[in-house]
Amino acid sequence: MDASPAQSQPLIVSEAEYRSAIDELLGLAQREVCIFDRDLGRLALDAKDRSALVETFIAADSLRRLRIVLHDSAVVEGASPRLRELIRRFPGRIELRQTPDELRHLADSLFLVDGQHGLIRFHVDHARSKRVLADSVELAGRLQRFEDLWEASAPLSLGTVLGL
Repeated sequence: MDASPAQSQPLIVSEAEYRSAIDELLGLAQREVCIFDRDLGRLALDAKDRSALVETFIAADSLRRLRIVLHDSAVVEGASPRLRELIRRFPGRIELRQTPDELRHLADSLFLVDGQHGLIRFHVDHARSKRVLADSVELAGRLQRFEDLWEASAPLSLGTVLGL
């Protein structure tokens, strides 16, 4: 039996490889990107080139979604003007939620694309990660975990006026 794409992917061990994998996955996104992270700091979504990838993804179709679950919103609120501008420009397409206190001990990070591709960071303080390409079976449990976190978390408005 041939190895699946997920099995053939080497582990990611550096921050540069991690961010390169994020860029790769953003380029593959067609419907939805789901992110669970401590604060988005290591993902560097507000970097100019990566922010442009997020904008290209979200602007391409009104049905596309970016859903983010965070433990701490300080990075987004204080050091992410590009992301905040995208949230303002695309209301309803980019949603953020914050985990309740009892879930703040969770230390991994998920970057899931269309239920098919993903980047699993085993601990937010270490770059060691696993990239999964074209393997919905491999990602099914991670996607369910994200959905559970999404449901347990509270909407985060970042001081924007929503729904107007």
